[in-house]
Amino acid sequence: MKPQEYNKIITELAEWISGLKERRPSAGRRLLVESMTTDTEEVSEGLQRDVMERVSREIVLDADEGIDYKALADGVQPLLPVELKSPAAGEDEACQQLNDALERLQELLLGIAAALVHHRTDEDYVKLYEREQKTFARSQGVRRARLEYEDWREKECLGSPSMEELVEYRADMLLAMFDAGVFEEKVAGMGHCKRIHGEVEFDGLLERHKTAPDDVWKNYRCLRKLCDYADGLLVVNAKKAGTHFNAFRKEKGAKQKRTAFYKCMQKVEFAQQDMLSLRERPGVCQAALPDSRRGILEALAELVGYGEWVAPASDERIMEMLQNALGVGIYELTGEDAEMSETLWSMLEATGKLRVAWQNLIGYFAEKRFFNPMLGSPALNEMFFGNKELYQNIDKGRPGYKHKSKKWARVLPLLDRFVPKKDRQNDNARDR
Repeated sequence: MKPQEYNKIITELAEWISGLKERRPSAGRRLLVESMTTDTEEVSEGLQRDVMERVSREIVLDADEGIDYKALADGVQPLLPVELKSPAAGEDEACQQLNDALERLQELLLGIAAALVHHRTDEDYVKLYEREQKTFARSQGVRRARLEYEDWREKECLGSPSMEELVEYRADMLLAMFDAGVFEEKVAGMGHCKRIHGEVEFDGLLERHKTAPDDVWKNYRCLRKLCDYADGLLVVNAKKAGTHFNAFRKEKGAKQKRTAFYKCMQKVEFAQQDMLSLRERPGVCQAALPDSRRGILEALAELVGYGEWVAPASDERIMEMLQNALGVGIYELTGEDAEMSETLWSMLEATGKLRVAWQNLIGYFAEKRFFNPMLGSPALNEMFFGNKELYQNIDKGRPGYKHKSKKWARVLPLLDRFVPKKDRQNDNARDR
């Protein structure tokens, strides 16, 4: 029997028992009390079998669907003790048996309520997540997600998605999850939320989704509590996701929201599998570079390490940007991007010009507000080189400098494509 069916039975039984106190003496009154005792015991046996044994063994998401065990237990209390007006022979004993049965029912209801809110082991939450995942798979959810992903792959990417397309697709699927209200209840209670830099970018995709721009990063914060992020990939943490499913099991539409979560994360996984395949392509492998270019990358990594960066910049994000711009990151560069990348390489490879190119980059980063704004070009030169020699090259690298070299002007659009993005909301607040 389903839990909500017990709710109806216990409610009706309580109404019948509450009327016993007003029932006039009659030949059949004792039989009625005994009948209610039998009904109460049967309800307890059913709850023990269908609910208590299950929730004692594992987390059951629908165990309290349509039923509030504590409220029902509280409703039993006013019935006790059951007493009759002018009791006849044998009626006191019959009432005592009914009282005992009601007390056992009340204790069982409170026990179930306690089991449902009790924090379980990590293993229990992992099992819950995996069990729900299997339910999704058995309903052909994985197969449908695969078909939809392959359809996108063929129609939009002609069977060969680029890294940029995969990154955008992943963000699109996360927005679809937010549109489905998977984190609706949590987001409703959140205040202002800063964006998480360096992971997933949603800019340019918001117009085709219904989630309010201000709520996107709130949703992403909620998602990140259920997922680990490493090496550019989002991976569901089964323990945390299982804990979330259990905590929000009574939320309106909880089952549909769990399905939306699995569907979107399945598509994200498909996209990330393709992303990993692209990363392994020979053209992206730094080991395939000539020794001279590998040496330049090592020199750049050392220079980046001297920087006192201001968010969203950091050692890791600046180095990732440079690797992408130089064609040895996660993006495959083609056409004009590849040409601009070669121009940047030529600036770094020119004899004795690595320092000059880096000074130009310092100027670029300074105009992006990646350093303390109180530091001028001489101070920035000291930060990276320990002196002020030729600090004017920093000014020449600022995008706003009017007389920059043709080569430098040529590579700026490439740098803009991969530069760490600032939080627009924070920028607007600071500008005001």
